[in-house]
Amino acid sequence: MEWITVTAPTVNEAKEHLLDKLGVPDGEAEFVVEEEGESKFFGLRKSDARVRARVVPRRTESPRDRKRGRNDRNRSRSSSGERAERAPKNAKQAAGSSAKPTPEPASKERTASSPARRGSSASQSRKEAAGGGQTSNKPKDRPKVQKQEIPMDEVTTNVRRFLDGLIEAFGVEGSTELSVEEEVVSANITGQHGVLVGPKGRTLDAVQELTKIAAFKGGSSPARIRVDVGNYRAKRADALARFADKAAQKARTENTEVTLEPMSPADRKVVHDALSGIEGIETRSVGTDPRRRVVISPLVE
Repeated sequence: MEWITVTAPTVNEAKEHLLDKLGVPDGEAEFVVEEEGESKFFGLRKSDARVRARVVPRRTESPRDRKRGRNDRNRSRSSSGERAERAPKNAKQAAGSSAKPTPEPASKERTASSPARRGSSASQSRKEAAGGGQTSNKPKDRPKVQKQEIPMDEVTTNVRRFLDGLIEAFGVEGSTELSVEEEVVSANITGQHGVLVGPKGRTLDAVQELTKIAAFKGGSSPARIRVDVGNYRAKRADALARFADKAAQKARTENTEVTLEPMSPADRKVVHDALSGIEGIETRSVGTDPRRRVVISPLVE
């Protein structure tokens, strides 16, 4: 994913603007603050903050890295086993060295207590030796277990299987159409099914998140999953673009700000992209999710 750079009065505003442009929540973006806004000339002038960001790429592990991780784990297990085997021998040596020749007991009571003392000394030595072995069984730099990478053809198979099962479970008539472009898997359920879309596409967003989980099955993949029903997302994007264009014309002719209704990050990105080529206006986002809105303002000359 390429980096996008913006400037804004503050770093936080720049980050919010970047999230709108990327169309992702805060947890899926990576930020680099190039310049922080600072006041100059006793606060009469202030420089803007400059921040760049990109969508966090999914980490993949090469076969060589996975093989190296397995070898490290095998060496760790073998070394732990050798230390565990040496521990009893060391315990016996410690018990033998700690036992001192005792004089002949003067009474039966003293004779009866001597084996107990010898047994407790040997037991303590074994515990100390075993304690050292337990400490060595926990290496500090144990390699992290990486998730297995899933091939692209298996990802598409999992997506189709999950959506076909969803169609059958909801009892609707339709089929799953799949297309793969680079690392983006786009799935569209044919037909108009409001039960799978929900108000403002909220159910559809949930279906998309569940499809991602089913596609990867606990593994990892650089693929990105996009799910649509009856081309709802494309139709909504066209409607949002037309609505945003009318709002921009109003802001420019009446020289006033126009605030749109709260939108999801994906819908805000559609608005920002649709109005990016219109002269005389600028767009920004205000508020916090899920009540975050797009504000269209005329440029002050």
